[in-house]
Amino acid sequence: MTYALADLPMFAGLDEERVRRLAGRARWRDYPAGQVLCTEGDPADQLIVLLEGRVKAARVSADGREVVLAVEEAPVAFDKTALLVDGPHRATRTAMTAVRVAYLPRAAVLELLEAEPSVAARLLRTLAATVRDLDERLLDAAVRDVPARVASWLVRRCDGGRVALHGGQAGLGAEIGATRVSVNRALRGFERRGIIVIGHGEVTVLDRPALTRLAA
Repeated sequence: MTYALADLPMFAGLDEERVRRLAGRARWRDYPAGQVLCTEGDPADQLIVLLEGRVKAARVSADGREVVLAVEEAPVAFDKTALLVDGPHRATRTAMTAVRVAYLPRAAVLELLEAEPSVAARLLRTLAATVRDLDERLLDAAVRDVPARVASWLVRRCDGGRVALHGGQAGLGAEIGATRVSVNRALRGFERRGIIVIGHGEVTVLDRPALTRLAA
């Protein structure tokens, strides 16, 4: 657990003894796929750290439709803002694979932020990146059609050329507010133009500049 916690961006650079003490105040659990780790609206009195596996974050709209906010892979910590402001969980997080999770008490995290300014600075950078991503997604939903939204989603994730579709095309559609059929239509259109190749559970980006132009 010590090494897994050290892999988190907000804890990077901490000396091993400090991370070991933090790990000593945590409790960890293994859960199967399908397990709900936290529910939207519940008190966020612990920092939930995903050490292994993949988790889906979702909310339920007023008409009862599930809206997928993100698919997150280890190592990652959930609902840092709620922990800081003593608020509730902002989404329901469900294990998509078998997972290992650590629960860090709120007091332990706040003590660490006070004692280690570098951790607070890294946390601020992480939160800024989250806000930027949410801003992009809001812009997508407001002004872009489905092909442009799919292109934007791919561009933000194609640093290595390959983009995993962990939730399949339906999961991608849920994230960008589109149906699986419309997502498939957009992807097939990109493939016919030689911009991407659709594989099993992934998309390989062949022409990122073209995809960027479509996103714009």
